[in-house]
Amino acid sequence: MPALLEQLTWLSMANASIAFTVTETKLFHHLREWMKGKNSFLGELVSCGYCFGHWSAFLLVAIYQPRLLERWWPLDYFLTALVIAWLSGFQWALLCWVMQKGGK
Repeated sequence: MPALLEQLTWLSMANASIAFTVTETKLFHHLREWMKGKNSFLGELVSCGYCFGHWSAFLLVAIYQPRLLERWWPLDYFLTALVIAWLSGFQWALLCWVMQKGGK
């Protein structure tokens, strides 16, 4: 179990970093604006760190395959991604707060 908690922690940190980079930084500003012009749903998705964090968590769980429940794999996949997205949501909010305090 400790190895799983460590893996979930690292994946949530990576997920928060990915979500923050895509939704908040200047690097992806043009992509966000382009997506907003093409499709309002997708534009909102790449502009909301919490929303984007869910989709990137699903991708990370598909790649790294951590097993939270070890039961029925579709439910395990879904709930593990939600746990990672939830944990990364706090980290994403902390990153936003730190950047705001730093004047960025």
